[in-house]
Amino acid sequence: METVTEKTTIKNGGKPKDDPHIQLMKLRFWARFLISLLAFGLFGWLVFTMVNKPDELAQSSKDLINLAFGAFLPIIGMLGKHWFETAHDEPKVPEEPPSNNNNPDNKKEEDGSIVTA
Repeated sequence: METVTEKTTIKNGGKPKDDPHIQLMKLRFWARFLISLLAFGLFGWLVFTMVNKPDELAQSSKDLINLAFGAFLPIIGMLGKHWFETAHDEPKVPEEPPSNNNNPDNKKEEDGSIVTA
């Protein structure tokens, strides 16, 4: 009597491979998240430097810190808008409808009037 034995090999521990579009979305998320963390960290450092010891800083350093603080306010506003007001969906490219150039019923506009071809 014959015995049939089948062996199944699963590579990579059986993990299903992610779609490249999903991998790109994950990469973009982590890149945006890292940029946001760096911006908030730098903004926090500027605020800490401005508030911590203002008497020990030279006047030129105070002016530079104030300029950097003012420049970061719109960036923080845009980051807040990005994370709390948008849907985080990738923009979709609209598909163009197929053209019917060979259709004899197409109507062409010539000199402001509609003419049947």
